[in-house]
This record gives sequence, structure tokens and C-alpha cells, in this order.
Amino acid sequence: MKNLATIEEVLAELDKIIEWSIKNKNAAGYFATTYRSMTLAVLDGVKKKKFEDGKRMVKLDVAFANRYLEAWENYQTGKKCTNAWFTAFEAAENKDILIMQHILLGINAHINLDLGISAASVMPYRKITPLKNDFNKINEVIASINQKVQNSLSEICYPIGFLDDISNGQDNVVLDFAISKARQTSWASAFVLSNAISFIRPSLINMIDNAATLVARNIILSPNTPPKILKKLKECESSDVVKNIEILTATKI
Repeated sequence: MKNLATIEEVLAELDKIIEWSIKNKNAAGYFATTYRSMTLAVLDGVKKKKFEDGKRMVKLDVAFANRYLEAWENYQTGKKCTNAWFTAFEAAENKDILIMQHILLGINAHINLDLGISAASVMPYRKITPLKNDFNKINEVIASINQKVQNSLSEICYPIGFLDDISNGQDNVVLDFAISKARQTSWASAFVLSNAISFIRPSLINMIDNAATLVARNIILSPNTPPKILKKLKECESSDVVKNIEILTATKI
């Protein structure tokens, strides 16, 4: 796969994954649609000059996206991809997993693994600190669409809409927290990688991948989440993958 250069090119590639997911009724489309909304939010932020360095943010966003797109292409063609992404892509075949779990699996692989690596790659060796403010700013940009994603999920699983009403929108704290904590972890990874000499970076990346894979396994089956609750929520969730993806795709920034 050729490396992309613009956020618009990233959006076009994400559209292809979403189209494939609809055609194949595959749950991989759940994260792809969510990621597309987040990417649009970043592009909007760049256009509105919300970042200290818009050009640098575009460079980071594209490098970030390229890792996901490369992992997807490798998985689709039977090549090796990172363990965290392999776990997320394999889970798309699991009919018992909630849509929110699919989204969290993608967020975990992309942010806990890919973001730190991407941030370190776009900054000079041992000079990553100037990126920190924009790195943190992206939390606010992405958090701004979380309620809209939650609204889409409430159309797919009616208990989510009920929880949203009684909590006055505070139930999306799960998605906010997952993204925020993942970004904290990824900044730590970016800092370590930026200050590491090149020949040990592959080993560090492998360690980060293994840690993200452990998180993924807990998202799929956590000892802290009673299986009965997950089963009940799954029963309330629409099983129409195509319609679900289309609802999530309609999420606007």
C-alpha cells in the first residue's frame, strides 16, 4: 500500500473499508466508521486552526492512519500484522461481541499502539516535547464527537438510549475515558520511543504491541464484566450489520 499524504486521502481509504464491510456484512466497519468521524473532526480542527501547527498535525494524522490502513491490508492479504490489530480484526467474526466492544478494540490498537509510534516518527530524535500541546488538544477535538457516536449507538441498542436519557449524556464517559487514558499511555510510549536509539525501537514497539494485545483480550472478555450483562445487551442490539454501519456512518462532526 502506498503511503498517503493528505487527510482527504485517508478519508477515501476509510470509505473503501466501510464499503467492503457493508458488502461483506463485517463488523470491522464499526471502528472504521468511528475512526472516519474522528478523522473528519481532526481535519475540521486543522481548518479552524485549533492546533499550534496545522501542517504538523496533518503529518501526524496521516502517519497515524497509515499504520491502521497497512495493518488492515496485511490482514486482508494474509500477511503478518501487529498482534493488537490481529486481535481486533479476528474479533469481527465473533457474533457475541457488542458494537461498543468492536469500537473499543479498534481504539485500543490504534491509540495504545499506533499513536505513540506515529508521534515519535514525525518528530526529530529526542525532540518530541513541542508536539505535546497539539497531542493533548486532539483529545478535545475527538471528545466533541463522542456524544454523536453515542446517539448513533442508541439507535442500534435501545438500552443505550435509555441510559443516555437518564444520565443526561454522561454515559458516554466510557468512550471518553477509553480514548483519554489511551492517549495518556500513547504519549508515554511516544516519549520513550523518541528518546530511544534506533536499534532498540523494534523491541520497544513489540512490547507496546503485547501490552495493547492484553488490553484487547480484556475488552473481549473482562473478569470485571458479568457475561450475563453482555449477553442481555447483545440481545437488545440490532443484528443488522449493514444497517448498523450505515447509522454509524451518518454520524456528523
